Amino acid sequence: MIVLRTYNLEDEVKALILTEREDDYWDFKERHHSNKANLLHDIICMANNRVDKDAYIIFGISDETFEVVGIENDENRRNQQQMIDFLKSKRFVSGIRPRVELRTLILAGHKVDVLIIKNSTDTPYFLTEEFSDSGRKVRANHIYTRVGDTNTDIDKSADINNVEYLWKKRFLLTRSPFEQIMKRLDKKGEWKQDEDVYYNMFNPEFTITIEYDDEGPELVPEYYAYAVSNPATMYQMLSIKYFGTQLYGKQIVYLDSGRYVTPTPEWEFLYFGEYRVHADYAFKYFIKISPAYKLNEFLYDEEEHEASFARGRFFEVVLLFEDTMEKDAFLEYVHRYKDDFLERLTTLDSEWPWIEANTKRQEEQVVVRLKTGKVLNQMLINFRQSTF
Repeated sequence: MIVLRTYNLEDEVKALILTEREDDYWDFKERHHSNKANLLHDIICMANNRVDKDAYIIFGISDETFEVVGIENDENRRNQQQMIDFLKSKRFVSGIRPRVELRTLILAGHKVDVLIIKNSTDTPYFLTEEFSDSGRKVRANHIYTRVGDTNTDIDKSADINNVEYLWKKRFLLTRSPFEQIMKRLDKKGEWKQDEDVYYNMFNPEFTITIEYDDEGPELVPEYYAYAVSNPATMYQMLSIKYFGTQLYGKQIVYLDSGRYVTPTPEWEFLYFGEYRVHADYAFKYFIKISPAYKLNEFLYDEEEHEASFARGRFFEVVLLFEDTMEKDAFLEYVHRYKDDFLERLTTLDSEWPWIEANTKRQEEQVVVRLKTGKVLNQMLINFRQSTF
């Protein structure tokens, strides 16, 4: 269990308990379900929630007094694998099932299980074959949802306006054009390339264009250019457009003499001084859920061996975080273990003999940043291992 994420979840669950109510995306249960049909019905309702976010079924909380009672002695308690296996055995339309994750928190000295039903655009979830348990029946081809603190009755289907919303969500019609484009980047097969323009086959108004960067020829290659085999680089601009209107722009760089192309990563700095005024070390990074990293994956051709090799070398010195919270927690970790960082940096045995720089100082700066990226990637592995 990852401490960072659990801390965030614990904070949120405590806040939900303090509301002393249930709502669209959270539900309190004193105990785990004894009736499996009720469990399935609750999961489907939560997966089809109307607030477009992860939903929680929180076990070990009284739904009347909202006191923490715990599930330590709950004979019906299930673990994550049992929850997943339970859903796998049910016949959902197109075989697409809600994704769930089970976390255990310690609140007021008790164990509390939190079943997280992941938000998705695969809605509406519904069965193609009914499921029964002890007189309760989850019906086939019935769409259930949750409005406020109330689930759709198990023997009824949701109101038409709620059903319509769930279908719109599936087809991304509840999202802005930019969000729709970001989502469609996951499906590379939908995109065609015409010289320097990519367009979506099903929504040709969604385009990604590669354009000349006026400043490109004047730019000096950044340190990661020397991590790949050939430091030759070229900068251009990428624009995401909707009916010709630019929604997003980002500088991209062609590395390894054009073999690998990526949006330029973001800068981050380490401040070890007492007042943290001047940066001591610098590195570059991506956040996995960011548009820049989604474009990194979109532009990467995994079937090209040379591109794959260059990408591997690139990410040896550029960091990749799950989210902003992980980045911030990792920075705290590095500051806490500053001495370890500095020792690793000093003892790292790596050479980059092909660095081209105007001055010796610039060359030394490139080397320090290459080493910083490598050391921080090593420490990121240790950080993730230590937080389980």
